[in-house]
Amino acid sequence: MKKKEFDKVTVIGLGLIGGSLAWALKRSKRVRNVFGVDTDEETLGYALEKQIIDEGSVDLAEGAAGAEIVVIATHVGAIVKTAKSLIPLLSEGTIITDVGSVKGKIVREIEKIMPPHLHFLGGHPIAGTENSGIANADPRLFKGRRFILTPTEKTALVVKSRIATLWELVGSEVHEMDIDAHDRVFGFVSHLPHVLAYSLIDAILSTGEQDTLLSFAGGGLRDYTRVAASSPAMWCEILIANKENVLKAVKEFKSSLDKMENALANEDSDSLIDMLVKASDARRKT
Repeated sequence: MKKKEFDKVTVIGLGLIGGSLAWALKRSKRVRNVFGVDTDEETLGYALEKQIIDEGSVDLAEGAAGAEIVVIATHVGAIVKTAKSLIPLLSEGTIITDVGSVKGKIVREIEKIMPPHLHFLGGHPIAGTENSGIANADPRLFKGRRFILTPTEKTALVVKSRIATLWELVGSEVHEMDIDAHDRVFGFVSHLPHVLAYSLIDAILSTGEQDTLLSFAGGGLRDYTRVAASSPAMWCEILIANKENVLKAVKEFKSSLDKMENALANEDSDSLIDMLVKASDARRKT
């Protein structure tokens, strides 16, 4: 029998990410009690029925009691508020972590309120789909995917080690990044693509011919705009939370689009092919 690595891990928010994490931890058989907290009774019932969690409750205090690690897997806009609510409920030494795709603002705000007997370490799994909710949870979601730890000078080595171990149990490759570097990088490689996908669909809707245009859409449009099916409320929160970096990324994209537009308007084949070749070569290397 495998040694139990953790006694109790609580996951708050049993959506796609939280539900997948809870399920993967339960399947690892290395956590004695995977406890789920969610405001929705039906979500909890589904998670218990499918054996995604061992126990569950709508009561934050029940989830907090005796937990070694508490993972906040709510929408970005609720992470700091949830951490504030947790602090009075947790035992000495408990580690709070999160899965938000924006780190700078969240980490700074939580570290300001974190008492010395508790610990916080931010994190971000590079995994997910355009689908949401517990019904789309997948215990294999994190296998072979990167997980980003964002420690600060306040982070103890033992805390980094414990959170790294948690994510390694579900198959993730753990990496570390500075919080501001994280938000710059993901402003470009994650948040900007969502802005563009939503904008492209918006452009088609603005023509007044959306039914005709979308009925002829091939794989290119479907693949490119897949993420536009993601939760609008969730992505609104993410984009606002990382506003400065997203705006910089949008500015760079506009500059690139202007170059493409000018080359096309002037039938400048040399400039156009140069841009296309560079982009194609870069994409093939990823």
